[in-house]
Amino acid sequence: MRIIAGVKRGTKLLPPYNNNVRPTADRVKEAIFGRLQFEIQDAVVLDLFAGSGALGLEAVSRGAAEAFLVDSDSRAIDVIEQNVRKTGFENSVKIIKKDYADAIKEFKNKLKFDIVLIDPPYSSGFYQSAVELIAESGILQDGGIVVLESAMAMESAYGGMDIEKTKKYGKTYVTYLKGGV
Repeated sequence: MRIIAGVKRGTKLLPPYNNNVRPTADRVKEAIFGRLQFEIQDAVVLDLFAGSGALGLEAVSRGAAEAFLVDSDSRAIDVIEQNVRKTGFENSVKIIKKDYADAIKEFKNKLKFDIVLIDPPYSSGFYQSAVELIAESGILQDGGIVVLESAMAMESAYGGMDIEKTKKYGKTYVTYLKGGV
């Protein structure tokens, strides 16, 4: 695992704490950030279900102003902390050890995000509830983007957001939802 582009390109990251946590493949990461290339500069990014922190760290490496990495597992938080130190992004990254729903509720009326990355365990069923909570809480900037990484194509948008695009990369689907403008 590594940062694939930006100021920390090539920096090796520690992998997730166990084999049950599935990191985003470089090919998929490259596709996601290729789509986000015009939105990433100076963006405030929320990486829910951060795992190793690789997606949020990639965002900062590519020019995001700030990334909030959320995970509820202490072992994942340990890996994220080590990866943040390896990249030197301590001033740009906030690590939050909370359940995704509690984190979203905490951000309400406090923060607005330009980009939200959602990559939970594929079988978790958290996609709909996470997107609906984001929409209800108002933490997504107008015109903000929610990126879902999943094992199945998303058939319908959640939380009143429009599906902008869905692409398949091997066994992984990436869906982009656009917030209100």
